[in-house]
Amino acid sequence: MILMSLFSSRQVRAAAFVLALVVCFAGSSVAFAQQVVVRGNQRVEESTVKSYLNLTQGQAFDETRQNDAIKALFATGLFQDVNISSQGSTIIVTVVENPVVNRIAFEGNRKVDSATLTKEVESKPRGIFTRARVQADVQRIVDVYRRQGRFDATVEPKVIELERGRVDLVFEVNEGDKTKVERITFIGNHSFTTRRLRDIVTTTESNFLSFLKTSDVYDPDRVNVDQELLRRFYLKNGYADFRVVSAVADFDRDRNAFFITFTLDEGERYNFGVVEIESNVPQVDAATLRDFVRSKPGAVYNADLIDKSLEDLSVEISQRGFPFAQVRPRGDRDAKTRTVGVTYVIEDAPRLYVDRINIRGNTRTLDSVIRREFDLAEGDALNRVLVDRAERRLNQLGYFKSVKITREPGSDPDRVALNVNIEEQSTGEVSFGVGYATNDGILGDVSISERNFLGRGQFVKATVGAGQRTRNVDLSFTEPYFLDRRLSFGVDFFYRENLISNTNAFNQQILGGGLRAGVQFSEELSGQARYRGFSQLIDIPLQFRNCIVPGRVSAGDTIDANGVASCLNDGEATRAIISASGRVFVSQIGFTLAYNRLDQQKNPRNGVYGELGFDLAGVGGDVNYARFTGEVRGYYNFYEDLVAYVKLQGGHISGWGNKPLRVIDTFFKGGDLVRGFQTSGLGPRDISNIRADSLGGTTFLGVTGEIQFPIPYLPDEFGLRGAFFADAGTLFGTGDLGADNGYVRCLTRSFIGCNYFDDAYSVRASVGASLVWQSPLGPLRFDFALPLKRETYDRIQTFRFSGGSSF
Repeated sequence: MILMSLFSSRQVRAAAFVLALVVCFAGSSVAFAQQVVVRGNQRVEESTVKSYLNLTQGQAFDETRQNDAIKALFATGLFQDVNISSQGSTIIVTVVENPVVNRIAFEGNRKVDSATLTKEVESKPRGIFTRARVQADVQRIVDVYRRQGRFDATVEPKVIELERGRVDLVFEVNEGDKTKVERITFIGNHSFTTRRLRDIVTTTESNFLSFLKTSDVYDPDRVNVDQELLRRFYLKNGYADFRVVSAVADFDRDRNAFFITFTLDEGERYNFGVVEIESNVPQVDAATLRDFVRSKPGAVYNADLIDKSLEDLSVEISQRGFPFAQVRPRGDRDAKTRTVGVTYVIEDAPRLYVDRINIRGNTRTLDSVIRREFDLAEGDALNRVLVDRAERRLNQLGYFKSVKITREPGSDPDRVALNVNIEEQSTGEVSFGVGYATNDGILGDVSISERNFLGRGQFVKATVGAGQRTRNVDLSFTEPYFLDRRLSFGVDFFYRENLISNTNAFNQQILGGGLRAGVQFSEELSGQARYRGFSQLIDIPLQFRNCIVPGRVSAGDTIDANGVASCLNDGEATRAIISASGRVFVSQIGFTLAYNRLDQQKNPRNGVYGELGFDLAGVGGDVNYARFTGEVRGYYNFYEDLVAYVKLQGGHISGWGNKPLRVIDTFFKGGDLVRGFQTSGLGPRDISNIRADSLGGTTFLGVTGEIQFPIPYLPDEFGLRGAFFADAGTLFGTGDLGADNGYVRCLTRSFIGCNYFDDAYSVRASVGASLVWQSPLGPLRFDFALPLKRETYDRIQTFRFSGGSSF
């Protein structure tokens, strides 16, 4: 009985085990694959479908493996529907293939061409059509329009089914209106007006001239740049605690416009406190480095000066043989005295070397053009300041939309790789210029330029211009890194033609060329040496020289004892001009030294600019003279938007050798020296002729004082500013003119018996007002001047208008 009972128990357990297996397999729908059948495929190979199942013969095919296989097949993008089932040991895979894109078209796109949109979408002809990819393409197209400020743009895809599993894909675009920036508001600005801060940011408000600009379109990237520009502006002007709290762009869908609000926390204005240099490198003497520090005690705090000091110190220390020494600033802020003490700490840095410099993203610009902006190369000691300077230089070239230098570990623990990631941009330009000058009339030019010629960083430009009385052609080429040094070299060819006008009684043609070489001694000081050689033709038509042609004496002209006509009535050219007529070749060398400490090149508000030039003609050729010119300009923003401007200028020319100084080579001055006078309207003049031709002058001096201000109650985005000015200047000296040329120097105010009047240091002066418009076509200026001091023979011009630029 016991054996029978035991046997029954074993049978029961076995039966229970078998039953459990059956239930388990039944619940899991497990099949043991002996065969896989693929149905519905037309273009995709059966073997390709089977490869995504990840199934071998005899392997259990459960629900988990089935789900994974379906996901894998959908992920290929080849199928729009997948179904997997089993019949015994046979796995049946049924697929519905996605169609093939036959053609892609865009409709309704007028502001963005189809070629641009084709590059943006991932759907391609002869590619597989998937709805997920099409939806992604719709978003890409919308993003293209948003970058152009069209946030109201919509895109709807249309699918046209064709035979043999093909479709045409059409994107219907509704571009909508341009989404403008209607208003830019600043909150928290107490030290600078909203008008001033709007000049700092690159985003502008829309107005009636919006069709000529794109900066009034909302761009999140541009707003981020504007925040950095504001931060740098405040840190440059003493606000060490400044921060941008927020920059919010509110979109008004009803008005299709953005309202941008910058919330600022200015903080207090600081001055530099104690400025010291601390050297933790025994071999580096801190006292010998003070000349390389630009931040001075007592001056307004300026973060730019700290950065420039770090660069200068780092370069100097490296050149002294300590490439691993690094310089870092340490600030000591005193809120009570509102000063920031700065200590430049020199210390040993980890001995890291540049393993390699990887340049990425340059499809056009040569690697050498990028590498030459670095002051270090592979194998050199790593210096963070020099790397930052290279990044700034590359951004300033104008070849790239963005430049970012990052680091990564090198081949050894003491090696660092530098990755230069760049995004190139268009560097060519075709521009049309228009302008107007009161004496020269309407002017126009067409120019083609390329800043990065053939990806070599060279600059080429060709310009053709014409006006009512002028013609010009200019060709120029500049190599900024001549002989692999920071030395620019250029070649120029030019042609000039000036026709007879109310300021000159002759036609002039100039054809020639030149060579130039420039060097940047420092960030502020630069120099340029040059050579120019040109053929110059002075042609005086017969009707302006009949007084020296036998038999051409006009009625009313008198004849002196030598038989020479007085030329009083017909307006013939003065003898000095006639003596300079004909063709000569001028060969001259020269140099210019420039010092630039302006805060910005366009519309400067603070800083100084100075320039000194010298030209020597007579290095071969037919003309000898030595000419000096100089100019100093100073700007000071003394109250909010009020800018004081002072300009000093002067020049002198004299002949040398045995060749007399031609009157055509002297200085001819007018409104460019003292406003209120015509071109060539002041200085020595031949008053024996009714034309009263200007004889130029060998020396000129001038001074200008001006206060510039915004126009009250006028929106600053109009770009209009006013100015009050006072000018004073003199032009004197007539070189080699004298009795030998038929001229008698007048020593009295009486014109009787004189062929010309030498005003000898007579000063002219004027006051007036100006209207300056930074228009989309360039700066335009209207000057209204009242001469206060003049000579009776001077030529007056109370209104002067000039302007024009490229667009």
